Amino acid sequence: MSHAVGWMLLAVALMLSRPAEAAKEQKARVAVLRPEGRPGDALRKVLTQELGKKGRGRVVLPARTVDAQVKRIRGAPKTDDQRQALAAKLKADALITASVKGTKSWDVEVRVYSGEDGSLLAEERWSGLRTNRAFPEVKRELESRLAAALREAREPRPPSPPVAITPPAPMARPEPEPTPPAPVVAEAPRPAVVETPAPAPVVKQEPVKEEPVQPVVAKEASARRPNEPRLEVLLSGQGLFRRFQYSGASSGSLPDYRLNHAAAVSLAVGYYPLSHFTDGALRNLGLVVRGSRALGLSSLDPEGRKYSTTAQLVEGGLRFRLPLRWLELTPGVLYGMHTFEVGFTPEAGMDDLPDVDYRFAHVELGLRKELTERWAVAARVGYQHVLSGGELSSDRFFPDLGGSGLDAELAVEFALTRMVGLRVGGEMRRYSITTNAKAGSPVIAGGAMDQYFSGLAGLTLRP
Repeated sequence: MSHAVGWMLLAVALMLSRPAEAAKEQKARVAVLRPEGRPGDALRKVLTQELGKKGRGRVVLPARTVDAQVKRIRGAPKTDDQRQALAAKLKADALITASVKGTKSWDVEVRVYSGEDGSLLAEERWSGLRTNRAFPEVKRELESRLAAALREAREPRPPSPPVAITPPAPMARPEPEPTPPAPVVAEAPRPAVVETPAPAPVVKQEPVKEEPVQPVVAKEASARRPNEPRLEVLLSGQGLFRRFQYSGASSGSLPDYRLNHAAAVSLAVGYYPLSHFTDGALRNLGLVVRGSRALGLSSLDPEGRKYSTTAQLVEGGLRFRLPLRWLELTPGVLYGMHTFEVGFTPEAGMDDLPDVDYRFAHVELGLRKELTERWAVAARVGYQHVLSGGELSSDRFFPDLGGSGLDAELAVEFALTRMVGLRVGGEMRRYSITTNAKAGSPVIAGGAMDQYFSGLAGLTLRP
């Protein structure tokens, strides 16, 4: 009988040691919240990579999982209770918050909070850092400064209290040894003794779901989430120039048009509505609208008489934002109208100079690259397929007109604040017209070239 009791005690000890070993092998779960400040995404990437390195006994939760839970509490947690509730939702042992401040140099602050009660465990600061998005100083010292606090956050997590469930009280059941059928009585409680420790709650915790989380963490560490505003607005003033002239063998007697200077105002708006509802690729599908109009513009005939003149451009369509590692590409598809009308009277002798009202389909490709924390460069090229030309494509001029256009823009941006910046640049737009004129047409010319140049300076808004 004593041998049977000894084997029973050994089996119970082995079963209770397995949860303890699993708890030792269990990795600490760490949630890194999105840091405050303009280069916050770059700092988050550094924190995720350093804290989640192999061999350090930690698993860094995916950023999307963390952000989704933060959104549900409508903002970053500010109290111990909010942090405790967030950690419980994420099943995290520790929460990491951070902030970046400064322009010419950066001040970084990193805090570690306990997932068990939301209390502050450690707070570290780096001051006067170089404006390097790799944060080499933080990367070099992060582990040595925060390792102790992260170990402390993990200590209360393993559920060691269930060890108290090992009282040998059930072993006292073999007391009815004096009875003659002792072997039978000894065999009967055996399943009962084994049954009680078997459903220990610690055994259920053995599949900690570490395997599914690890590959996602590795993927998140390599991904980059750049600054992605939902709204982009550009309000600018322009200096406008125009050149229109016919080409071909019979164009020498036809008039041309030269506009040497004019003032205009322009507005461009890009909006990404789906970013309110999803973090997937569709968040980068947006709407774009652009327009410009000349102010106080008039034209002169050969005699120096003035005539009212209208010049305006409106186009809009869809744009897709494609954030790459070092720059951002924005292909787009638009429809547009470009008008230039002069109210010449018959005595001006300019009957052979038509008003234009181009209607076109437009495809374009834009790019934007941040050079430093404040400076960025933007460019755009596009192609227009001319569908009609207004009076230029009427029976009075060239009813079989065909044409295409090219446009290009180059600009430099300087950030005044996190949301407001200055933009200075230039734009060129050129329409190449094929008249397809036939013998007997009112106007005979092989083609026409209509060119517009503008310089711009304005304010950008990216909330």
